[in-house]
Amino acid sequence: MKKKTGIPKLLTIVLSAALLTGPAVHAAEPASRQEEAAARLQTQGLLVGDGSGNLRLEDTLTRAELACLLSPITLNPEHVSWETDWYTRMCTINFNDVPEWAQVAVGVCVSMGMMSGYGNGRFGPSDPVTPQMACMVMLRYLEQDGWTYDTACEKAAELGLAPAGSLEGDAITRGDMAILLTGSLDYLAYLQTL
Repeated sequence: MKKKTGIPKLLTIVLSAALLTGPAVHAAEPASRQEEAAARLQTQGLLVGDGSGNLRLEDTLTRAELACLLSPITLNPEHVSWETDWYTRMCTINFNDVPEWAQVAVGVCVSMGMMSGYGNGRFGPSDPVTPQMACMVMLRYLEQDGWTYDTACEKAAELGLAPAGSLEGDAITRGDMAILLTGSLDYLAYLQTL
């Protein structure tokens, strides 16, 4: 019979103590669907953060921010840069409440029929974007029909542009708009294969 030594028992005790007292190792949390969509849009230069680089995905999207998201996908950005003065004029002739940083984008969206104002020179750049409005502009962009303002979110979910749960509430967040926009770009790529 072999003589047992205390080394395996001692090794087990030391390893157990090290595991209990050592630094905890956590697996990285998987990115949320909003974070994945936002990262993709950021890589494509379509989504930018605030002055600190924070994407503020939980913040409500404003109408001016929506115009800035839509402008580069609606018209070739190189064309827009050549015609900046014209698109700025398109905005300032129609609206007196759009901040300078959003004027070109609003001018592009208005000239292409993607967005409109409220009348009396008002665009409402700081107003929150409803899920219906967000879906409506994306359905216009995709040239889809068979929907109304009230059914735009249902149509967007039916086409797989975004899950229905991200298209609920009184206002859409920047993160949920990132999901809707990436879904729309994917759907457009699919349409182009047909």
